[in-house]
Amino acid sequence: MNEVSRHLNDNVIIQLSKQVGAQDPNVVKKAAFAISELLLNAITRNANNPQRGGGLYGAIEKDHDGGILGDLMGILTGQKKANNSSTTNGEGIVSHLLGKQQLEAAQVVSQHSGLHIFKSGVLMQLIAPVIMGVVGQTRKTGGLDLGGLARVLMGGGQQQQQQANNSGGMFGKLLDMDGDGSMMDDLLNIGMKILKN
Repeated sequence: MNEVSRHLNDNVIIQLSKQVGAQDPNVVKKAAFAISELLLNAITRNANNPQRGGGLYGAIEKDHDGGILGDLMGILTGQKKANNSSTTNGEGIVSHLLGKQQLEAAQVVSQHSGLHIFKSGVLMQLIAPVIMGVVGQTRKTGGLDLGGLARVLMGGGQQQQQQANNSGGMFGKLLDMDGDGSMMDDLLNIGMKILKN
């Protein structure tokens, strides 16, 4: 989270606020850190899951080396394009990490921060490549295999879990839920698409 917060500085938060159409950067900042904790928890769980860990590690190795962090403002403003389109595919990352829990995740973030649910959903997709970039950079600089990456994440994961427990265990509870792919997911996607256009 320390590394994430270094990249989600005030300039980045202001840019993200513009992109989701939010008036108050402080609300966006609160939502951004809630999303970061949530996604890091999801990555940690995936890394520790024998069925999903290999796929996650492969995606990190192939698409997320941390290069995006070199000019994050350029990427967010559209002035710079990532060499690999998968690197910035926030929709795909969130879908892979949260599956059918995206609506619940957006609801939790919205309730926690006060940011509208659709805007929370869009913000999640904008921040997901940053989180994967931080994880990818950690893997690359440390020369970590999946087990090593999982251990590093668990170190932070326990800390995040503690913070999550302190705030009512919302992230842990959310990630333990089984998504049922209800009609509300479609509604969230429609609302987010309208916002992005």
